[in-house]
Amino acid sequence: MNYVRVYTLYGTPFRVYRQKSSPTVTCASWRDYVLTMGNGPVGADGSTKLLYTIENVRRDEVCQSDDVVALEDGTEIKSVFFSDTGDPCIYDSTGVLLVLQHWRTPGQARWVPLLDTKFLDRLASGRKEETYWPVAVAQDKFHCIILKGGDKYPYFPRPLLSEFDFKIPISSAEPRKDDAEDTLPNDGPRLEESFVRSSLNMSLMEDLLSSTTATHSQRADLARQEVEVDKILLQLLNVECREGEERGMKALEIVSLMKDRTGKMIEAAGKVAGRYDRTVLEDKIRELAEKRLMCMDDEVL
Repeated sequence: MNYVRVYTLYGTPFRVYRQKSSPTVTCASWRDYVLTMGNGPVGADGSTKLLYTIENVRRDEVCQSDDVVALEDGTEIKSVFFSDTGDPCIYDSTGVLLVLQHWRTPGQARWVPLLDTKFLDRLASGRKEETYWPVAVAQDKFHCIILKGGDKYPYFPRPLLSEFDFKIPISSAEPRKDDAEDTLPNDGPRLEESFVRSSLNMSLMEDLLSSTTATHSQRADLARQEVEVDKILLQLLNVECREGEERGMKALEIVSLMKDRTGKMIEAAGKVAGRYDRTVLEDKIRELAEKRLMCMDDEVL
C-alpha cells in the first residue's frame, strides 16, 4: 500500500498519505519533522536512486520533496537519524557520515560529509580491521559502536560507545603519513578544515534559530561561533603571511571572509600583517575595515 500513517504522541491518527517514492525504505523523526526514504525510478543501469522527503506534520508543510540522497554508485544506506540539534544525518556503507544542510528551505538542501571513517588516525597503520555502528551525532561528535573484524552488528553484552571528532574531507587526496624527516609544521590544511567545519556548524545553528523562537543562550552561542570562525581565519592569515609576500591576495581574501562586526578582528588582522612587514597587505586590510565601517553606518542610517 505504501502508506505513511502519522499519529499523535498518544496514538490518535493524525494524517495518512501515500508516499510518491516507493517502496518505502526507512524513516526517522525529530519533534514535528518526519523524514521518509523510498526508491525512485530505475535508471539505465538497472539500479534505483534513493529519494527522501522531509515534512513538518504539525504545520502540514513539506521542506524537501523527493530529493535525491547523495550516495556514491554501489553505496548503501546504513543508518538514518537526526542529530541532537535536529539535523538529518545518514551513514553509508563506505563509512561516511553526512549531515543535511539548509534542509528547512525547499530546494536548497545538500548533504555535507562530516567524517570519513576510513581516514581515522586509528586506522592509519593499516593493521586494524574494524567498522562502526552509528548511534548518534551529539555535542559535535560521532557516537558509535566499534565492530571488530568481520562483525556487522553489535554483539551482546553491548560494548561501550566510542566517539570521534568530525573531520570534513576538504581534499580528495589521502592524508599523508608523517615522515620522520618532515619536522616543519604545516598548519594550513588543518586550519582550513577547521574553518569549513566551524562555518558549517554556524550555518546549521543559523538555520535552526531562523525557524524557531531563539533563546538568549542560543543567540549567545551563535555569536560565540562567529568569533571562533574569525579566530580560525586569523590563524590562517598568520600562516599565509609567514609563507611570503606572494600570498598577499589569498591573505586579503581570508580577511574578507571574517564576520567581524566590531572591527576588533580586522584590526588584529592588520597587526598580523604588520608583524611580518607586509605593508601593502596592511594597507589593504585598513581599506577593507574602512569600507565595512561605512557600510555599517549606512545600514544604521
